[in-house]
Amino acid sequence: MESFANFTFFLNFNSTNASTNNARFELHGDCFHLPDAKFDVFHQRVQTNLVTGVVNAVLSPFAVVANLLIVFVISSRPSLQSPSNILLACLAISDLQVGILVQPSYVAYRLLENAHGFVPCAVRMLYSTGFYVYFGVSFTTLSAVSCERLLALIFHMRYYTYVRPGRVLKAAIFIWFVNILFTALQWANNGVFRGIHLATWTFFLAITFIIQIKILQIITRHQRQIKKQRPTSAQRQMQVKLAINIASIVAVYVMFNLPVLLVTLSHQFLFRHIDSYNSYSWTETAAFVNSSLNPLVCIWRVKAIRKAIAEVLPKLRRIEIRQSWQERNEIKREKGVFLVKFTKIAPLENLRE
Repeated sequence: MESFANFTFFLNFNSTNASTNNARFELHGDCFHLPDAKFDVFHQRVQTNLVTGVVNAVLSPFAVVANLLIVFVISSRPSLQSPSNILLACLAISDLQVGILVQPSYVAYRLLENAHGFVPCAVRMLYSTGFYVYFGVSFTTLSAVSCERLLALIFHMRYYTYVRPGRVLKAAIFIWFVNILFTALQWANNGVFRGIHLATWTFFLAITFIIQIKILQIITRHQRQIKKQRPTSAQRQMQVKLAINIASIVAVYVMFNLPVLLVTLSHQFLFRHIDSYNSYSWTETAAFVNSSLNPLVCIWRVKAIRKAIAEVLPKLRRIEIRQSWQERNEIKREKGVFLVKFTKIAPLENLRE
């Protein structure tokens, strides 16, 4: 009831209460470089916070399960551990982080903002840390997987000499390390490293665009060769098909994540009025929705992963059924032991009486 009262209070916000809440903002708003919404117009954000909070709360469990399934099938099957699939697993881990950390902290952030008009610094830091790590890893990995596909199309058979699963795995670990480091350094020197991190996002996204355009040119040339009935090797055709699949995944990523990058840049460096905060919330939510959509796109476009998941799901179902039967038998055995003990104890109690 207290939360509902606070919620009603902010719905009926007026200019008389604005100065009081602004003072509250000054007391509690000092949290490194993280900005707060202007509480004198906070009532405009209540609906946005509520809708985006519900969307993220609903999709968070699905993002966890779907991306965990992608990571599991790739990591458990050596046949799937190709360079491109390792990078797809890296993307799935970043999406998994969204479902486990970013979306729950986003929901807590917005509901606390609605209920109290104030979000503790710890919650804001948790959300911002997950946000920066996720986007940094995603944009960098998109560039890496695009580069990997370009090398496969350019070097053909020599590609396997240069690009090996072990090297790609080390590159993926390095991507995570650098982005976690940059995010951590933001709390030490919030201006410089935050700018470097945002510039890095923009740079790698631009690189991704350039590489994908080059890949598109190669694929177009390959299709012209097919139309002219010029022979192409099966290996070449497979690499082109995989490049098209990766391009589809990259396109979905960019479509959902580019808006939040543009809003973040404008929000951080150009203006901070209420409309930008609302735009921030909607574009963030679109990017987080992408974390639930990405595994579906991956399953749809990559046949090997789709086939592996089709084989794994029935096994998981059988394991679940077997475990449920074991639990039932345990309960029956426990009940049987209890009944035996009860029948032995009851006569003794009757004798005592």
